[in-house]
Amino acid sequence: MADYPFFRCLGRSVMVRDGDTGTAYNRLRSILSRNNILREANMAKRHEKRGVKRRRLASERWRRVFANEVRKKVQLVSDIQHRNRLR
Repeated sequence: MADYPFFRCLGRSVMVRDGDTGTAYNRLRSILSRNNILREANMAKRHEKRGVKRRRLASERWRRVFANEVRKKVQLVSDIQHRNRLR
């Protein structure tokens, strides 16, 4: 099993091209932030009660839905303003 390259490391990995470690590091940081790895690691340091976790997840879910709806409304207003400018 150790002969296969995808078994040699665990977790997130990024290829370093031409010795450019800075770009690879930035790419890895962006992957980690997109996947909320650091946030999950910090949350795992302490126990969270079931009720507290349920309320936190519901709050996060609501914030995501609300932000998405606001984003749609802003896009709609922007489109309407753009159409009015073209007339």
